[in-house]
Amino acid sequence: MSIRAEYRDGVFTPLEEVESPATGEVYRVFSESELKRLAADVPWLKGSERSFEFWENEEDAVYDSL
Repeated sequence: MSIRAEYRDGVFTPLEEVESPATGEVYRVFSESELKRLAADVPWLKGSERSFEFWENEEDAVYDSL
């Protein structure tokens, strides 16, 4: 789950309703610049998937659930 939050006076305040929050749950809040950087990495990661296609076979399928 991702939420938007505002940081003021040492406290992060959610800018939207957090659905079904659990007591003791830890939420990670990313800045806009971090989100942009993470989004920029997605195409690179998608392209690297082809490097591992040789593992897509019945013999190695036992390792898929690890």
